[in-house]
Amino acid sequence: MTVDDEQDDRNDHIGASLASLRTYDVSQRHAHQLRRRCHTLLQTQPSRTRSIESAITTSFERVLGPALGVAWCLFYLVEISRRAAAAYGLLP
Repeated sequence: MTVDDEQDDRNDHIGASLASLRTYDVSQRHAHQLRRRCHTLLQTQPSRTRSIESAITTSFERVLGPALGVAWCLFYLVEISRRAAAAYGLLP
């Protein structure tokens, strides 16, 4: 028996074990309760709160995120330049 045969036997055993597992699902009554609870929460949230949250998200995505990225890149570029200058003896 080769190594590949042993691995195939092991995989067959694992596959058979997995195939014998029973599946469990949420009951229809519980699924309906969860959906009703989610719909209630979504509908009770005031529209003003939603607009404030979307404005904060939009401002972060459009302004703060890119600004942080640019600041990080500038810091990285300055540090690389400083180290390169030190390596070539341009800085004391």
